[in-house]
Amino acid sequence: MKQEIFLRDGQSGEAVPAELISGISDQTIEMWANTWQPAFDQVRNDFQLNSVPKEKWPEDAHWDWGNKLAMTKGCLSYEPYSIMANGSLEGLMLLNNTKFARLPQQRGESLIYIEFLAVAPWNRKELCNPRRYVGVGAILADLAIQISLASEFKGRIGLHSLPGALSFYRNRLKMSELGPDQSHNNLLYFEMTPEQAETFLAN
Repeated sequence: MKQEIFLRDGQSGEAVPAELISGISDQTIEMWANTWQPAFDQVRNDFQLNSVPKEKWPEDAHWDWGNKLAMTKGCLSYEPYSIMANGSLEGLMLLNNTKFARLPQQRGESLIYIEFLAVAPWNRKELCNPRRYVGVGAILADLAIQISLASEFKGRIGLHSLPGALSFYRNRLKMSELGPDQSHNNLLYFEMTPEQAETFLAN
């Protein structure tokens, strides 16, 4: 599946055509290795030279998307997605459709769990100013909600957030925060209710 979407140019603000793709091909993984990884390496070198504290370094730079896809290949519970624009890889996401909600008002209900969500280094405001494109992460989150709706999960999604992404899930998506999860490296766990999903989609 390929769906035409639009990203916002980080400098001009103009809409740029892009593709939201169901699946992550071997070619896409090769593109990730050849473009994202060198960019992350450059960021690490620059941060090290400028004595930037390690807690401000990209926390997902070590994610091996090739390995993640290999481990879930052929498993119907996992759904990978990517965003391409002008021949460049701009975002990646891996969903899991077998998880259940923890919030008291929806405990035990099915939801779409975001295993991993990442945008290209040049699309991150903490790494690049101006960014190449704005809104990649929000489009991927929107897709997760849409898939939840299509699965009759009423827009419910859940995820564990890296520290650097907390503001995105708290303030941009306005998800409910359930606190640190000891079974998941003490990462903070978030869920979105049907009402929160409706509000996000309306905005």
